[in-house]
Amino acid sequence: DARNQRENSISGNKEAEQMQELIGKMSSRQATPDYLRTFADTIDNVYLAYMAVNNLKAGDNLSTYEKLNERLKSELPDDPMTKEFEKRIASEKQKAQALAATAVGQPAAMISAPDRSGADLPLASLAGKVVLIDFWASWCGPCRRENPHVVEAYKKYNKKGFEVYSVSLDNNKDRWLKAIEKDNLVWDSHVSELKKWNSQAAAAYGVKSIPATFLIDQDGKIVGKNLRGSQLTSKLKEIFGA
Repeated sequence: DARNQRENSISGNKEAEQMQELIGKMSSRQATPDYLRTFADTIDNVYLAYMAVNNLKAGDNLSTYEKLNERLKSELPDDPMTKEFEKRIASEKQKAQALAATAVGQPAAMISAPDRSGADLPLASLAGKVVLIDFWASWCGPCRRENPHVVEAYKKYNKKGFEVYSVSLDNNKDRWLKAIEKDNLVWDSHVSELKKWNSQAAAAYGVKSIPATFLIDQDGKIVGKNLRGSQLTSKLKEIFGA
């Protein structure tokens, strides 16, 4: 396998000692991010560099990942490991861009998806309202447990200008519709591409787990993220003043 291939490519006493040092540090949890970054930057053997970098969180160490990626493309251009590593970096970059784009204060991405009848329903149709973009699914237990809080907030603040734009990550239309009915999600704006995690709407907001919510103000700016229960109510009270 890939690990055996890497270890078989580590020859000589010095490299074997360096590998044992790295494994020892990782086993005893002494391999700090600084240690791993320095090890990867200074080690001659690219396989050992890979072992070190693979133990760093990609999102927090993109520059280190990119540096190693250049080495892998130069030294091991045809290795499947190089291709896989490049894909990981592309995925992390996309995630980082989505996080930056959905930070509080940023303009909300104007997504659109099919509604319950199959007609396109854009988020922009709720322009001028305070909107909770709610990513959920019928199969998501935590989402279903959060739904009563969203219903309560909707009933309290809808007449003041609060709306909910529910984006379901279901892939079964019947289950989606039954969950809307069972949980009494009385607002009109329900959409789903019925593609589960392949939802373009979810990708636009960097959604990797649900429930995930984004509260946008009357100007279309994100003013809150993942507000649950009383947190949502408190924020709406702050916006509407009562």
